[in-house]
Amino acid sequence: MYWLDVDKTTETSTVHRDTCVHAVPDASTHKGVNEMLGDGGWFSFDSVGEAMRFHKLSRLAGRVEMCGVCEPLGDHSPEPMAKLGVRSIKTGCDHATTLTVTDTKTRWRSLTEKLSGK
Repeated sequence: MYWLDVDKTTETSTVHRDTCVHAVPDASTHKGVNEMLGDGGWFSFDSVGEAMRFHKLSRLAGRVEMCGVCEPLGDHSPEPMAKLGVRSIKTGCDHATTLTVTDTKTRWRSLTEKLSGK
């Protein structure tokens, strides 16, 4: 099992193994367990992928970090995006048909000549 520590004050979420010394999911008035309160919350998941999916679908601000102590991705086996229900957004890059190649040597030479006054 894994814990996602969502901290709204620092806009950082951290994934921990349930055996990690930093995974201390205690409910308080500002941070809940399996519920979001004012300062964030602790959420339990069966995999790191589910934690990442929750972070993305909840549209939480900030980034997700992996704990450096327990290293939750140490024995990671990638889960297919389809299994997690996450779709890849088309960026339009795959539709690019024109490629322009610039001669960098000639441009560099002309720039250095301009700068050196030749």
